[in-house]
Amino acid sequence: MFSRNGADKNERKKLPLWYRAVSLVLTVAAIAAVCFCVVLVLVAKAGEDGREVFGYVILKVQSGSMEPTLSAGDVILCDAYEGGDISVGDVVTFTAPRGAYAGMLITHRVTEIVTEDGEEVGFRTKGDAADGTDTWTLTRDDIVGVYERKMPVVTNVSGFMGSAGGMMLVIGLPIILLVAVLLADGALSRYLAAKADGGSAEEKGE
Repeated sequence: MFSRNGADKNERKKLPLWYRAVSLVLTVAAIAAVCFCVVLVLVAKAGEDGREVFGYVILKVQSGSMEPTLSAGDVILCDAYEGGDISVGDVVTFTAPRGAYAGMLITHRVTEIVTEDGEEVGFRTKGDAADGTDTWTLTRDDIVGVYERKMPVVTNVSGFMGSAGGMMLVIGLPIILLVAVLLADGALSRYLAAKADGGSAEEKGE
Protein backbone atom coordinates (compact mmCIF):
# COMPACT_ATOMS: atom_id res chain seq x y z
CA MET A 1 0.00 0.00 0.00
CA PHE A 2 1.47 3.38 -0.99
CA SER A 3 0.96 6.33 1.32
CA ARG A 4 3.42 9.00 0.14
CA ASN A 5 3.51 9.58 -3.58
CA GLY A 6 2.81 5.92 -4.21
CA ALA A 7 4.95 4.19 -1.60
CA ASP A 8 4.92 3.75 2.18
CA LYS A 9 8.08 4.31 4.19
CA ASN A 10 9.30 0.75 3.90
CA GLU A 11 8.62 0.55 0.18
CA ARG A 12 10.30 3.92 -0.39
CA LYS A 13 13.49 2.70 1.25
CA LYS A 14 13.83 0.25 -1.64
CA LEU A 15 13.96 3.10 -4.14
CA PRO A 16 17.35 4.39 -5.33
CA LEU A 17 18.76 7.22 -3.22
CA TRP A 18 19.06 9.50 -6.26
CA TYR A 19 15.36 9.02 -7.02
CA ARG A 20 14.27 9.80 -3.47
CA ALA A 21 16.38 12.96 -3.52
CA VAL A 22 14.98 14.13 -6.87
CA SER A 23 11.44 13.26 -5.77
CA LEU A 24 11.81 15.30 -2.58
CA VAL A 25 13.28 18.31 -4.38
CA LEU A 26 10.58 18.34 -7.07
CA THR A 27 7.76 17.90 -4.55
CA VAL A 28 9.06 20.68 -2.29
CA ALA A 29 9.58 22.95 -5.31
CA ALA A 30 6.03 22.35 -6.55
CA ILE A 31 4.53 22.99 -3.09
CA ALA A 32 6.67 26.15 -2.76
CA ALA A 33 5.41 27.36 -6.16
CA VAL A 34 1.79 26.92 -5.06
CA CYS A 35 2.42 28.74 -1.76
CA PHE A 36 4.32 31.54 -3.52
CA CYS A 37 1.51 32.12 -6.01
CA VAL A 38 -1.11 32.07 -3.25
CA VAL A 39 0.88 34.68 -1.29
CA LEU A 40 1.27 36.83 -4.43
CA VAL A 41 -2.48 36.69 -5.05
CA LEU A 42 -3.27 37.59 -1.41
CA VAL A 43 -0.82 40.52 -1.50
CA ALA A 44 -2.22 41.68 -4.84
CA LYS A 45 -5.76 41.52 -3.44
CA ALA A 46 -4.65 43.41 -0.32
CA GLY A 47 -3.32 46.14 -2.61
CA GLU A 48 -6.74 46.58 -4.16
CA ASP A 49 -8.12 47.65 -0.77
CA GLY A 50 -5.06 49.38 0.71
CA ARG A 51 -5.00 46.94 3.62
CA GLU A 52 -2.37 46.88 6.36
CA VAL A 53 -0.39 43.63 6.54
CA PHE A 54 2.23 43.00 9.26
CA GLY A 55 2.97 46.68 9.78
CA TYR A 56 2.92 47.62 6.09
CA VAL A 57 0.26 49.20 3.93
CA ILE A 58 -0.04 47.62 0.48
CA LEU A 59 -1.67 49.85 -2.09
CA LYS A 60 -2.37 49.83 -5.81
CA VAL A 61 -1.83 53.23 -7.42
CA GLN A 62 -4.98 54.30 -9.22
CA SER A 63 -3.81 57.35 -11.18
CA GLY A 64 -0.78 58.92 -12.81
CA SER A 65 -0.60 61.91 -10.44
CA MET A 66 2.81 60.72 -9.17
CA GLU A 67 4.39 60.13 -12.59
CA PRO A 68 7.20 59.39 -13.23
CA THR A 69 7.87 58.21 -9.65
CA LEU A 70 4.75 56.02 -9.55
CA SER A 71 2.50 54.92 -12.38
CA ALA A 72 -1.14 53.88 -12.41
CA GLY A 73 -1.31 50.16 -11.65
CA ASP A 74 1.88 50.06 -9.55
CA VAL A 75 1.52 48.10 -6.31
CA ILE A 76 3.52 49.84 -3.59
CA LEU A 77 4.65 49.02 -0.07
CA CYS A 78 4.40 51.67 2.66
CA ASP A 79 5.47 51.55 6.28
CA ALA A 80 2.32 51.87 8.35
CA TYR A 81 2.52 55.30 9.99
CA GLU A 82 2.46 55.27 13.77
CA GLY A 83 4.00 58.66 14.42
CA GLY A 84 7.52 59.88 13.86
CA ASP A 85 9.15 62.47 11.67
CA ILE A 86 7.66 63.54 8.35
CA SER A 87 9.96 65.61 6.14
CA VAL A 88 9.51 67.66 3.00
CA GLY A 89 10.10 65.31 0.08
CA ASP A 90 8.65 62.23 1.79
CA VAL A 91 6.03 60.35 -0.22
CA VAL A 92 3.09 59.52 2.04
CA THR A 93 -0.17 57.65 1.71
CA PHE A 94 -3.05 59.45 3.40
CA THR A 95 -6.82 59.59 3.61
CA ALA A 96 -8.04 62.66 1.73
CA PRO A 97 -9.77 64.84 4.35
CA ARG A 98 -12.21 66.60 2.08
CA GLY A 99 -13.25 67.40 -1.47
CA ALA A 100 -14.11 65.04 -4.31
CA TYR A 101 -11.61 62.47 -3.01
CA ALA A 102 -12.68 62.61 0.65
CA GLY A 103 -12.09 59.28 2.37
CA MET A 104 -9.98 57.86 -0.46
CA LEU A 105 -6.36 56.76 -0.05
CA ILE A 106 -3.95 58.97 -1.99
CA THR A 107 -0.17 58.80 -2.30
CA HIS A 108 1.52 62.19 -2.83
CA ARG A 109 4.73 63.96 -1.88
CA VAL A 110 5.01 66.30 1.11
CA THR A 111 5.95 69.76 -0.17
CA GLU A 112 5.56 71.88 2.95
CA ILE A 113 5.31 71.57 6.71
CA VAL A 114 2.74 74.12 7.85
CA THR A 115 3.49 75.87 11.13
CA GLU A 116 1.81 78.45 13.36
CA ASP A 117 3.79 80.25 16.05
CA GLY A 118 6.62 77.81 15.43
CA GLU A 119 4.41 74.76 16.01
CA GLU A 120 3.64 72.17 13.35
CA VAL A 121 -0.02 72.16 12.39
CA GLY A 122 -0.04 70.08 9.22
CA PHE A 123 1.41 69.16 5.86
CA ARG A 124 0.85 70.24 2.27
CA THR A 125 1.15 67.66 -0.46
CA LYS A 126 1.37 67.48 -4.23
CA GLY A 127 1.46 64.85 -6.92
CA ASP A 128 4.75 64.93 -8.84
CA ALA A 129 2.84 65.24 -12.12
CA ALA A 130 0.40 67.87 -10.83
CA ASP A 131 0.71 71.59 -11.57
CA GLY A 132 -0.38 72.75 -8.14
CA THR A 133 -0.45 71.57 -4.56
CA ASP A 134 -3.43 69.71 -3.08
CA THR A 135 -6.21 71.89 -1.67
CA TRP A 136 -6.09 70.34 1.79
CA THR A 137 -3.72 70.55 4.73
CA LEU A 138 -3.10 67.15 6.26
CA THR A 139 -2.72 66.33 9.91
CA ARG A 140 -0.75 63.37 11.21
CA ASP A 141 -4.05 61.57 11.79
CA ASP A 142 -4.68 61.61 8.02
CA ILE A 143 -1.41 59.81 7.21
CA VAL A 144 -1.62 56.02 7.04
CA GLY A 145 1.76 55.13 5.56
CA VAL A 146 5.15 56.35 4.33
CA TYR A 147 6.16 55.09 0.89
CA GLU A 148 8.87 52.43 0.97
CA ARG A 149 9.16 50.89 -2.50
CA LYS A 150 7.40 49.50 -5.53
CA MET A 151 6.51 45.80 -5.76
CA PRO A 152 7.03 45.02 -9.47
CA VAL A 153 6.35 41.27 -9.24
CA VAL A 154 3.07 41.87 -7.40
CA THR A 155 2.26 44.65 -9.87
CA ASN A 156 2.61 42.20 -12.77
CA VAL A 157 0.54 39.56 -10.98
CA SER A 158 -2.14 42.14 -10.14
CA GLY A 159 -2.32 43.25 -13.78
CA PHE A 160 -2.46 39.66 -15.01
CA MET A 161 -5.21 38.79 -12.52
CA GLY A 162 -7.31 41.50 -14.10
CA SER A 163 -7.23 39.72 -17.47
CA ALA A 164 -9.69 37.04 -18.53
CA GLY A 165 -8.88 33.83 -16.68
CA GLY A 166 -5.85 35.45 -15.02
CA MET A 167 -6.74 34.37 -11.50
CA MET A 168 -7.34 30.79 -12.62
CA LEU A 169 -3.95 30.65 -14.34
CA VAL A 170 -2.00 32.19 -11.47
CA ILE A 171 -3.41 29.66 -8.98
CA GLY A 172 -4.32 26.81 -11.35
CA LEU A 173 -0.99 26.27 -13.13
CA PRO A 174 1.06 25.68 -9.94
CA ILE A 175 -1.63 23.33 -8.60
CA ILE A 176 -1.64 21.39 -11.88
CA LEU A 177 2.16 21.22 -11.67
CA LEU A 178 1.98 19.89 -8.10
CA VAL A 179 -0.61 17.23 -9.02
CA ALA A 180 1.46 16.21 -12.06
CA VAL A 181 4.59 15.84 -9.91
CA LEU A 182 2.72 13.74 -7.33
CA LEU A 183 1.12 11.49 -9.94
CA ALA A 184 4.38 11.00 -11.85
CA ASP A 185 6.24 10.28 -8.63
CA GLY A 186 3.57 7.77 -7.60
CA ALA A 187 3.82 5.87 -10.89
CA LEU A 188 7.62 5.89 -10.98
CA SER A 189 8.00 4.93 -7.32
CA ARG A 190 5.66 1.95 -7.81
CA TYR A 191 7.59 0.89 -10.89
CA LEU A 192 10.99 1.21 -9.20
CA ALA A 193 9.78 -0.51 -6.02
CA ALA A 194 8.37 -3.41 -8.06
CA LYS A 195 11.61 -3.62 -10.02
CA ALA A 196 13.60 -3.69 -6.79
CA ASP A 197 11.35 -6.50 -5.44
CA GLY A 198 11.78 -8.43 -8.68
CA GLY A 199 15.56 -8.10 -8.54
CA SER A 200 15.64 -9.29 -4.95
CA ALA A 201 13.47 -12.33 -5.82
CA GLU A 202 15.78 -13.27 -8.70
CA GLU A 203 18.82 -13.04 -6.43
CA LYS A 204 17.15 -15.34 -3.88
CA GLY A 205 16.22 -17.79 -6.62
CA GLU A 206 19.84 -18.05 -7.65
